[in-house]
Amino acid sequence: MWKPDPNKLSSPKYLSIATALEQDIQTGRLVEGDKLPPQRELAYQLGVTLGTITRAYAEAERRKLVRGETGRGTFIAKTANVHSPLMLMPNTEGIQGYDLARNLGLAHLNPDLGQMLRELSDDPLVNSLNEYGPSEGTFYHREIGAQFLAEFYGAPANASQTLVTCGAQHGIQIAMLAMFNRGDVIAVDEMIYPPILSVLPALGLQIVPIEAERDENGHMGAMSADALEEACTKHDIRGVFLIPNAQNPTTHTLSNAERQRLATVIEKHNLTVIEDDPYTPFISRKQKSFLELVPENTVLIGSPSKVMSAGLRTGYIHVPGNVKTAFANAIGESTWMAAPLNVEIVSRWITGGKLQETLQRKREVLRQRYLHMKEMFPNNVLQGGEEKLFTWLQLPEQQSAELVAQAALLRGVEVLSHRNFQAMPRTDINALRVSLSTIAHHKHFEEAISLLKASIEHLEDIQTPRPMVG
Repeated sequence: MWKPDPNKLSSPKYLSIATALEQDIQTGRLVEGDKLPPQRELAYQLGVTLGTITRAYAEAERRKLVRGETGRGTFIAKTANVHSPLMLMPNTEGIQGYDLARNLGLAHLNPDLGQMLRELSDDPLVNSLNEYGPSEGTFYHREIGAQFLAEFYGAPANASQTLVTCGAQHGIQIAMLAMFNRGDVIAVDEMIYPPILSVLPALGLQIVPIEAERDENGHMGAMSADALEEACTKHDIRGVFLIPNAQNPTTHTLSNAERQRLATVIEKHNLTVIEDDPYTPFISRKQKSFLELVPENTVLIGSPSKVMSAGLRTGYIHVPGNVKTAFANAIGESTWMAAPLNVEIVSRWITGGKLQETLQRKREVLRQRYLHMKEMFPNNVLQGGEEKLFTWLQLPEQQSAELVAQAALLRGVEVLSHRNFQAMPRTDINALRVSLSTIAHHKHFEEAISLLKASIEHLEDIQTPRPMVG
């Protein structure tokens, strides 16, 4: 029967128990149909009250992790029914709310698609874009992709090793398929982009979280090179997944020194780096890409989706030359090819200067919104920057980020707690990821931040002990 490690439970315990249950589902320890222990028995084993377990099971049911059957007990639900908090739900008329949870890249500022479609309709070669093509993309489109990676990533990319994908998410999946075998171990940050926690286990890959370095304010920094080195001595690690620029969710950008320390460990143990860089075009000051530091060990994934073309699902992946065929096969077997029409539109926007124009507009909005966040919250709790699409907001140790997220939701504001990004079973992190890039109007963004701050302050008032009178 399932039981979480009582030594790893933190307060509030009912949320910690529900989170442990969710993590064991993500890692495959629990699967659909598994029966959970009776509430009274689990309470006895963990040394907590029956009410704590009742609340934990209720929270798990709210997250659609479990289902109760009268007279039989509580069972793990069909995991396909668990809706990822990052995914958009269909629009529901009459329901108003503010989205600080998802990271949609200020899509309302994207280039005019109608204008481009009219331009394409006058091109006598437009019908050729409605035919099958090479799985890796046409050479012309790959040249544009290499140009994009060189100009906006500072990466030494070339067309012969660049392939076209259906966005960065697709690039991650085919990189895992092409480079690794079932059972291989992949190192990841202790706080990581949530789909990694489901995609890798679904492909039969094992995850080893690596601790991050901390600064004087407790802010999370780079993946610790020493911790990665130690993990390599304990596990047969084959690869490492990194988001070097504006790491999701902590916003940290690796310095050149931090990259070099990691590159030394990567070379020593011959690890494959999956360098996922969806936010790099927004960063003005470029650091060295791992493609430059360890070119034979690096798969670089880039995409203009966040900058200008989320709906066109176009990305680029630069791979070591000796595995190019494996990647082309993985693309072909997963989706045959990226849609040539979409790739052509993105290519024209890149070569015609639309990408740069759109990028400048979005940078200005992000700067304005980050400055507003700095006005609303102390610098020592706020991690981010003027060119980043989200911030990482640390909360006091005694205050649960999960409870703040729930309180904000009651005020109509969606925001994600650290729990959604947590790769380690236990963490000292207590934070929220606050998106700057989804709400279109700045006035609405300010309203959302005010409501979020009110939610935090309300819980502070509730949790602060009152002096006894009399």
